[in-house]
Amino acid sequence: MKNFLMICYVAVDFVGPGGEIFRIGPKQLGVFVEAPEWVKNTLIFKLLLKDESIRIGESNEAKKLENDPYDGIGADGKATEVKVEVPEPVIKTRKKVAKKKDDAE
Repeated sequence: MKNFLMICYVAVDFVGPGGEIFRIGPKQLGVFVEAPEWVKNTLIFKLLLKDESIRIGESNEAKKLENDPYDGIGADGKATEVKVEVPEPVIKTRKKVAKKKDDAE
């Protein structure tokens, strides 16, 4: 079975498709944990990865995470600077049409 390295900043239970459970407890917070590959397919993993409560130990970032695992992480276990992309609004302009007054009034 393939595994990958990750650092988790919140305690969580990952439930697999066959009912298997992979648990991150308080003692495993902020350290590299070897997790099974099926964890990446769970919804909770995708949500935690999005708000940066989980970081994957890739080769170029692994040494940096190992030296300072809590860099950029707040007390709630989420990233202090969450990157939010806001699309530019679509502005539709309308022609202004002046109302005509009736002279017969």
